[in-house]
Amino acid sequence: MKNSGLFLSLLTLSLLVTACGAGVPQTVLPAVGIPATEGSPTSTPEAGVTPADVPTAEAEPPQSEGDALLSAFSAPVTANGEPLVLYGHLLDGGGAPLVGYAVEIWQVDADGIYDHPGDSNTAGRDKGFQFYGTSVTDGKGLFTFRTVMPGFYEPRPRHIHFKVKVDGTTLLTSQFYFTGDITAAQLGVGGEMLLLDLTAAQDGNGNAVKLAFKDVVIDAGGVGGLTLTPSQVEGPYYPVVDVSMYDHDLAGLP
Repeated sequence: MKNSGLFLSLLTLSLLVTACGAGVPQTVLPAVGIPATEGSPTSTPEAGVTPADVPTAEAEPPQSEGDALLSAFSAPVTANGEPLVLYGHLLDGGGAPLVGYAVEIWQVDADGIYDHPGDSNTAGRDKGFQFYGTSVTDGKGLFTFRTVMPGFYEPRPRHIHFKVKVDGTTLLTSQFYFTGDITAAQLGVGGEMLLLDLTAAQDGNGNAVKLAFKDVVIDAGGVGGLTLTPSQVEGPYYPVVDVSMYDHDLAGLP
């Protein structure tokens, strides 16, 4: 009986050691570079962009993270159009999360109108939509927004402008686009970094919403070879307001 107990103990120890040594596979995507933007046929690479054969940081978004965000926005939607929850992680070149950084976005409403004096249609804009938003990254580098799918306006595909700032200093200016409106090949080298894939979901109240996930990588130190998110010029409709004064819920006004 003693020998039998010793055998079982050794077998259990062996199984535990084997389990603890098991590796966890990581998913990486091919590296990409820089698409074209409004007001400029080409754009300038962000300083420190790595060669195109270096993998990007982005993997599949954690499902539980997206589910949690769907219930985080509890205020009723006041904007017209299809609600969109946009989220991702802000990372340095080594893949470490950047905490306390401001991610700012601005865009047109569902009818393709900016809240901007340079837009001749601005008087007809959606008064239930906020147009601008700021999300400060949390301990995991996570940024989140609830907005709406931007409308089309010629000649550009739909897009969402964004900036990354820390202590008031702009570190990156760029834009997100949508898969299906335009392809990475049409955008040129780097298009995939800024293309958003949409997933159909429901919010905490059972309303239809789209989910879009995209990590952003900036040159903020960190040892590693992650491809930096490409930069783009901001175009003619940069907000004439202080975007930092707006929260991250563009679709539900108080």
